[in-house]
Amino acid sequence: MIEIRKLQKVGTATLTVSLPKKWVLKKGLKPGDRVTLIENEDGSLRLDVGDVKTAEETVFTINYDLCNSNNILKRLIIGAYLQGADILKIISSNALTTDTISEIQATVDKLPGFEIVEQTYRTVLIQSFLDPSKFPIEVLLKRLQIMVASILNQVISSISEGTLVNISEITRQESKVDELYFLTVRQLFLALRRWHLGMTLGIDSPTYAAGVRLVAKTLEDIGDVIENMAKGLNSVHKSSLKISPEIAKKIGELGIMVQTLFSKTMKAFFSLDIDLLNDVFDNISYVLGQQDRLTEDILLMINDERLVSYLKIICWGLSCIARNCEVIAEVAFNRLTRTPSNIILIEKAQL
Repeated sequence: MIEIRKLQKVGTATLTVSLPKKWVLKKGLKPGDRVTLIENEDGSLRLDVGDVKTAEETVFTINYDLCNSNNILKRLIIGAYLQGADILKIISSNALTTDTISEIQATVDKLPGFEIVEQTYRTVLIQSFLDPSKFPIEVLLKRLQIMVASILNQVISSISEGTLVNISEITRQESKVDELYFLTVRQLFLALRRWHLGMTLGIDSPTYAAGVRLVAKTLEDIGDVIENMAKGLNSVHKSSLKISPEIAKKIGELGIMVQTLFSKTMKAFFSLDIDLLNDVFDNISYVLGQQDRLTEDILLMINDERLVSYLKIICWGLSCIARNCEVIAEVAFNRLTRTPSNIILIEKAQL
């Protein structure tokens, strides 16, 4: 429904506009009823009926009898969490096995704020104890950045120093990255469904939410890549294989380049600094070129297939991080170009 209405002056300064009759009747409004107005990112106003309401609890129920393939239950639990379930019931017509209960518990342990509160032979009740308003999206993204940067720094230091990586610690920290990623996605879905909450969390438009979703997933992917690099690096050290000082130096230098690139990318993402973003794009091209040359050197200078395989895992990981930085930079650049500033003016053309 699109209608154009003129503003009417009331008193000395107040401007009013009447509401469409059909919409008023549909909503059952009458004189004296309250409405809520909120300004959107583009300057438009959104009108809602009544005061800002507290959202009702969302209850999901999973019928375990229909989960007849591996990992379906796990994926459904995670899916319900991401969709903002406040209460999740898992029901079965038969007694739930010990293995099934263990699978449920292991999955719930990965989901921040989710806890099993009741358990019987045929039912498991899970509840969320999160207050969504306490986790602004930008805070979650910055926390993700810090955690990913931490494990990246550990791996790059091991590459530069030629030492073993603490795989158990890297794996533990990477699982924390996954948990934070799940929480971020949950917050995004909640923000899109509850627009009052979305404004509190810093999600001012679906467009911004889509960009944040992509950045969060990219950071989670980088965490997985770093963990694989750590395993490849330790495979080299635990074997009798030796890396020449020349190749080791080149890998270390490339690692530091990627480390610096990631730091610059995230700084540019949060600041929307156009010069820094442009520098990030240039650096990505340079890093990828260096990675290609390093891979060629490895193939030419090393004869052992096992060592080549391990080193290619590390080099591929570094290039993958660089390409993921490009994704984050593109999201930042897209947001910058839709934000009016001194360098870009946005006007609505009359069609």
